[in-house]
Amino acid sequence: MRSDIFVNKKSIHFCLDKEVHRALRTRLFRHNITMQELFSACATLVATETAKGQSIVDFIINKKIKNVLSNSPANKNLGKTTIKKEPLNDLDSEALYNMINGLDEI
Repeated sequence: MRSDIFVNKKSIHFCLDKEVHRALRTRLFRHNITMQELFSACATLVATETAKGQSIVDFIINKKIKNVLSNSPANKNLGKTTIKKEPLNDLDSEALYNMINGLDEI
């Protein structure tokens, strides 16, 4: 019988780069904070839509956008092909605006 059915918690598993893991553990150890406490606090900030939580989400979104733009075929072929100009829709313009604003924070 599954024992997690009656527990009010969920277990998550993910991978971190070894160097990031080592640096994170070291920093948390200095302050007597467990990884569980850190990730639980981060998850709570994001889930409850606090300003700090939204900042974390925005940082990740902007990082993904930069990665997509830097790896896009249109970007690699600049000068070789003509890029079709299309008006931005509201969602695209908001994402671009947020990305540009996020550059100041990085």
